[in-house]
Amino acid sequence: MKSPSLEQPPEPEAPAPRKLILPPKPGMLERLYPTVALVGRPNVGKSSLFNALLGREVSITDARAGTTRDRVLHPIKLMEKACDLLDTGGIGIVDEQNLTEHIEQQIQAAVVSATILALVVDAKEGLTPLDRQVAARLRALGRPMLMVANKAEGKEAALTVGEFSALGIEPVIATSALHRRGLEELEEALAAMLPVSEPDAPLTDWEGLPKIAVVGRRNVGKSSFVNALARQDRTIVSEIAGTTRDSIDLLLHKDNRPFVLIDTAGLRRMKEPEGPVEFFSQVRTERAIRRADVVMLMVSAPDGFGVTDRKTLDMIVELYKSLMIVVNKWDLATDDATTGAYVKYIESILPSLKHTPLAFTSAQMGRRCWQTLDVALDLYDQAHADIPTPKLNKAIEEAERWHEPPAKKNKKPRLLYGVQVAKGPSTFVIYGRHTSVIDDKYKRYLARSLGEKLGIEEVPLRIFFRDAPR
Repeated sequence: MKSPSLEQPPEPEAPAPRKLILPPKPGMLERLYPTVALVGRPNVGKSSLFNALLGREVSITDARAGTTRDRVLHPIKLMEKACDLLDTGGIGIVDEQNLTEHIEQQIQAAVVSATILALVVDAKEGLTPLDRQVAARLRALGRPMLMVANKAEGKEAALTVGEFSALGIEPVIATSALHRRGLEELEEALAAMLPVSEPDAPLTDWEGLPKIAVVGRRNVGKSSFVNALARQDRTIVSEIAGTTRDSIDLLLHKDNRPFVLIDTAGLRRMKEPEGPVEFFSQVRTERAIRRADVVMLMVSAPDGFGVTDRKTLDMIVELYKSLMIVVNKWDLATDDATTGAYVKYIESILPSLKHTPLAFTSAQMGRRCWQTLDVALDLYDQAHADIPTPKLNKAIEEAERWHEPPAKKNKKPRLLYGVQVAKGPSTFVIYGRHTSVIDDKYKRYLARSLGEKLGIEEVPLRIFFRDAPR
């Protein structure tokens, strides 16, 4: 759906999002731990090894070379030593979508910033000229290094491991990510090269930190937005749709407050995925929405909302996720577009999301990107607010006095008291009489009323009714 023609004079500058507090100076992306980068030529099993060390699927793996394009980073503890594990694209790949230069830039950023370099080679294929080139490039950096001879699951592969000694990188660890062999030896070798962790090093999944997912259709500017926040080209930005294939977690700080930003692959309307990489990209984006505390749904100002955006919204609403809508590429909106008219356009097609915060950004030009985080973190705080029981009961009493639940089946419901049972989303159990006949319409009214009275009107509330014991 295209956005409508908006018959109002253009605004020179879009206003800040609602509930916006301008920071004196935005924070920067901070690496808290040393980094172990898995580097090598294409299709040697770097992503499979990355997943095997983490113990779960994070990087997309596929037989085709070049599946990993962005740097994919995840915290991990190796023998109780905290570090960031980094998966990279294959050195020397010729990309099918002419992104070779972009991929190379990502690899260069990874190897230059890494604390330890793990050169991954293919034991089945043996030593190749490209392995020699990669090894020479890495040795020139002067970083601590070791070699991982992956795919060493057969007798013949095990015999070829000795060939790699010619590269002059020690030790050489034989592994099989597929069969999970040699992983403990690899962990021990890496841990021996890592500095001692701080005693209060956080858990490996950044537990307890706000998680903010950036989702949307392809080519709406999600990666440009993330890069503007990270102050570096953390993900590949290209006009080619579908560049980001993995969901990528970044640890950022805003006004000394840490949070995790999740960059996702572009969603698209399709009957069937083009292949396994496309399929798993879609699955991981949906998984990112499920594990996020706040979802930023990004749309392109010139294009407006489409069918895919509506389906994504349905998923976000069904999962009770806190939501804000980011209208990106505002610099490309029609000359007669105004933010006020665009808000009316959004409210006309999404009337049930009247209280959802809107932000207007230009990621390419770096405008109003960091400010959106004030709104997102405020949504997180609303969804995790502790609601005192007396305050909740007063709000329930006022909501019922203003609009009583209708009688059905000769039964008149009454609301007596409530209690908060969970946060993120805020969840309440409300006790009363004949609550089984309370319909969804009244439930929606009650959620809106409680949200306004409790100061958490911009986030979804979950309400369960129970008959009070007599």
